[in-house]
Amino acid sequence: MNSTLKPFLSDAGGTLASLEQRANLVLSLTAKVRNTLTGPERNHVLAAVYHDENLVITTDSAAWTAQIRFAQDDLRKQLVAAGEKTFIHLKVRVGNGSPSSHSLDQP
Repeated sequence: MNSTLKPFLSDAGGTLASLEQRANLVLSLTAKVRNTLTGPERNHVLAAVYHDENLVITTDSAAWTAQIRFAQDDLRKQLVAAGEKTFIHLKVRVGNGSPSSHSLDQP
């Protein structure tokens, strides 16, 4: 085993487990956001995370930011109904990557 990875891999309940838990939370929230959006913009969501009272959604193109912002009120209501915390502000950012490189739940 590589000595630089050994502390991470041998720490069963620590760093690696915490990182895995955070990644699963991001994946879960991203899936909920995609399932909540009803238009074609849902296929362009790369990730969704909470930062304090902000919901930050990352898309693959600036072309979808307006549509996602327009859906803010419905998104807030449906995410709360799905058990997520409410958000005060929605931030939509453009990230690197394409949705084809991410797992999408197609209807």
